[in-house]
Amino acid sequence: MNLQLLILIEHLLHYGEINNFFPIRDKIYVRNKYYRLLNISEILIPTIDNQNTESLIDILDNIIVLVDDNTKYTLGKTLDQQRCCLIDIMLPFPSQIEDRFYLLLAQSGIKVALDWYYQFSIATDYIKTKSIAKNKHWHSSSKYGDLEITINLSKPEKDPKEIALLKSLANSEYEYPSCLLCLENEGYTGSLTKAARHTHRMLSLNLNNENWMFQFSPYAYYSEHSIIINYKHQDMHIDMDTLYAFFDFVDLVPHYFIGSNSDIPIVGGSILNHDHFQAGSYIFPIEKAKVKNSINKDNVVVEYLYWPISTLRLNGTKNNILKLAEKLINKWYSFSYPELDIISATNNIRHNGITPVLRKISQDNYQLYLMLRNNRTNHIYPDGIFHPHQELHHIKKENIGLIEAMGLAILPGRLEYELRLMNDFLSLNNLNQALERLEQDHTMHKHREWLKYLYLSYKNFDNDNYNLLYDEVSNKFCQVLEHSGVFKHDKSGDEALENFLNS
Repeated sequence: MNLQLLILIEHLLHYGEINNFFPIRDKIYVRNKYYRLLNISEILIPTIDNQNTESLIDILDNIIVLVDDNTKYTLGKTLDQQRCCLIDIMLPFPSQIEDRFYLLLAQSGIKVALDWYYQFSIATDYIKTKSIAKNKHWHSSSKYGDLEITINLSKPEKDPKEIALLKSLANSEYEYPSCLLCLENEGYTGSLTKAARHTHRMLSLNLNNENWMFQFSPYAYYSEHSIIINYKHQDMHIDMDTLYAFFDFVDLVPHYFIGSNSDIPIVGGSILNHDHFQAGSYIFPIEKAKVKNSINKDNVVVEYLYWPISTLRLNGTKNNILKLAEKLINKWYSFSYPELDIISATNNIRHNGITPVLRKISQDNYQLYLMLRNNRTNHIYPDGIFHPHQELHHIKKENIGLIEAMGLAILPGRLEYELRLMNDFLSLNNLNQALERLEQDHTMHKHREWLKYLYLSYKNFDNDNYNLLYDEVSNKFCQVLEHSGVFKHDKSGDEALENFLNS
């Protein structure tokens, strides 16, 4: 008899009990499910100290350490799968979660219902709060207002054993689910290439007379970061159906914004083959941007924001905004201005895209942000004309999607290590020695010119140069956004925008 394992199971049951994963009436049944799963035959139910301060993850990991290899393999091939399998034993079915949510919605309103679902998602470790807490986050001023910078450290590195096993898999592995967003992920065991989703519970929504699903993001980039997913596996598209769905959503959840990545590569998100939106309870830097100029058009106040991503903000009622937005989107999809490299399409392949964001201000008073995007490439900028140019790739090369276009940088996790080394190089107070050290690490070669620039720009360094480095990274992100803007804030850019609005 492994008494320690039995004690851990009781702690796990207590965790489920206080988080209302199951009724007390079902506790014996759930306990026996654990005994069966973990192949426990000799049983003595121990008395435990309910003041135990171990986290859920600690309890799970200690259980996994104690079971034999065969049982561990039954739980799953990866640590994440094993954890999820253990949690899922005591969770309600998706329909029961949905019933509870809609009961709370009817009784207490949308905020109470969403708060309950959010806390449930945290308690089940679907939202990876422990991992998210590792992220680096700071604010920095710019000529456009404050920007927010994060270094994303929350998505886990793969274990070397998992990588080795992954390498041995055949490339023809059957694609189920079809993508990371598909509904088939709900309760999916996962694989070496796909995340474990045993604890995944989604909510059904009806938006614009279509079926959608709502979930919180496991690796949230901001408060209550949520994803609204089309029931069908179909490509992203930004059109009037998108906006009708947006308005239905903010009428249901008025304290959330909703937005979408553009529906074309380079200026879109990382998943373009499944229609989805993002939402949450958060105020982004773009919402505090200054207004450069404004006009009244069709009973809508159209504001051109002083923001690096070319943005029009429409203020008005639902019907008036929808009418004007349709004109603006259709016109932008066909608008060209070759003098600024803006060409709407090549060989019937559209280059112009829209990144839309909607917020409800008050009863029948809304703000719709339309960020104008273009994904053209040329021989000078093979990664994208309106995309971070090569000299910025040492900081940011990936797509500039919805969240970053609104002023919240999501920078790669590698930067934590690289900034630590940059700090060491600066602490030497000797450029030649610093360059010699840099050359010894091939991962740092991309920062060579940046290191020279820093030595030319600052006279003296000390042992802690992180504030300086954070400011310089923020400046780089500001340039990233400026490169992504189709109408620059200069005379030619202003004339081109006026040409577009007049058209």
